[in-house]
Amino acid sequence: MKAPWAHGDPRAVAHRILTDARYQTAAPEPPQKTWYDVLWEAFAAFWKRLWEPFNHLTGNEFLSRVIAIVVLVALVLGLAYLIVRLVRAYAPRRTTHTLAGAEALDAPAGARALFARALEAATQGRHHEAAALLWASALHALDEAGRVRYDAARTPGEWRRAVRDPQFDAFARDAVVALFGDRDADAALVARMRDAYDRVVTPA
Repeated sequence: MKAPWAHGDPRAVAHRILTDARYQTAAPEPPQKTWYDVLWEAFAAFWKRLWEPFNHLTGNEFLSRVIAIVVLVALVLGLAYLIVRLVRAYAPRRTTHTLAGAEALDAPAGARALFARALEAATQGRHHEAAALLWASALHALDEAGRVRYDAARTPGEWRRAVRDPQFDAFARDAVVALFGDRDADAALVARMRDAYDRVVTPA
């Protein structure tokens, strides 16, 4: 009697096939996404969410994409402006209370030369530089007159203790505000320092 199945019981055939090592191949794993793929997918999703509302409003896909580009550029510029403001607001301020900015100004030695540069800077509206130069000029003038030896490492407080002059104290306070304070030096502050300069230097 002939077997009902030419190749044997189908269940046995299936079992042999499934247990055959040649067919034991694992399903391929999906390729790993790179950071670029993740970034691009996030941007694509953001871009779609950005322009689709305009598409519903205008009914014109091209016009919607143009509007979305304008909005995106405005967002980028606004974010860049905000970052700049934050960096400027929280950037560490210069707190080295040595000779006020002499290193940055590359100021030449000599009270008269420094004073002339201060007047020029004030005339041109460079108030911070003018204040620094007036301060440096006064210190050099005191040294040239033999009152207090010039020392770039002294802080304004140390200069006040060395000079011991109420006029110089007021001059030094304005210099500290102009050079190390939270607000920028302005024309009024420089003018006040200029007036005090004569009272500080003349006795020398």
